Amino acid sequence: MGRKRLLYILHNVQIGGVEVALLSAIPDLNRKYDLRVLALGRVDDQIISNLTEDEKSVFYSFDFKPYLYPFRVTQLLNFIADFNPDLMICSLWRASLLGTIAKQFHKKICFVSFIHSSGFAHALDRFFSVLAISKADKILTDSEATSKFVTSNFLPKAPVHVISFCTNPSPDQNLIAPLNPHEIRLLFLGRLNKVKNLTLTVEAIADLRSRNMNVTLDIYGKDDGERSILEKQIEALALNDFVHFKGEVYAAEKLKIFKQYNFLIQLSSREGMAMSVAEAMQHGLVCIVTPVGEIPNYATDMETAIFIDVSNKEKWEQSLDKVERVIHVDGIYEQISSACYEKFKHVKTYSDSLIDELETL
Repeated sequence: MGRKRLLYILHNVQIGGVEVALLSAIPDLNRKYDLRVLALGRVDDQIISNLTEDEKSVFYSFDFKPYLYPFRVTQLLNFIADFNPDLMICSLWRASLLGTIAKQFHKKICFVSFIHSSGFAHALDRFFSVLAISKADKILTDSEATSKFVTSNFLPKAPVHVISFCTNPSPDQNLIAPLNPHEIRLLFLGRLNKVKNLTLTVEAIADLRSRNMNVTLDIYGKDDGERSILEKQIEALALNDFVHFKGEVYAAEKLKIFKQYNFLIQLSSREGMAMSVAEAMQHGLVCIVTPVGEIPNYATDMETAIFIDVSNKEKWEQSLDKVERVIHVDGIYEQISSACYEKFKHVKTYSDSLIDELETL
């Protein structure tokens, strides 16, 4: 019997948690299945540059504006029918729309809905994601928090399973350098999106510097509309010499970057897995985070991370007190770094976790 045909549908193939996770699994998926990846947008040539030519050939791009979907859906459905997949994974709302329609025409396809957040970005996201949940044969989520959100709010008939979003195995040892309290380097790694609360992150840098701590921040990621706002804030707070934009970073570069910093900071208002946080912890990098989404399920305040309470000014100041204590009290930073590294030392990768779930179908 030949290999099963697997169709994976998502939006653009670019830098982002969902996309980077998929790319990490392409070699294994391509060996295991007759694989096609249908991108409802652009495939970034640079992000797939480390793949072999055979692996690159699995990507098919249909790059057109979302408002043209009603006029192009037949073309997309014909692509699916021609491939005739046994398994179809749909990730994010536009893919959910297409997958739900395809399932109605091709009942034998095993339809897997992949949900990535414990909230919805907008009304269309909610409508088509919930529709996919109701029609799926299996539901995958990026975290326990997202799984709980799906099961408690939508009572799906299909089984719900959590996939690991660690794209690489943990290193053999914790490689993070000891903390120098006189030169403290922080990084942010993710999209420059409003939900990430980067204005609050910049405020944290200003407040820590006002406490006579020599902290700097480097911001890595694609601009999702926040950069101009942040630039004005940085100028107003006279932080131009201490906060810098570093642009997008590709998966292979992350491991080198982590070694250059003391802390990762992410003060999001909403998260699913918070992939960059988990990856940083894998490498022993101490994370300063708001405990949202999955984060409280894999991190503990002042044991494996530093939790920031942004609910009011008093809680904010108390949270910064904790950061100051970790920086200035001997041994606390190293203790947290070691604990978060040990937490993820034997974690299953995204590729292995996804294939294990697909093999049960």
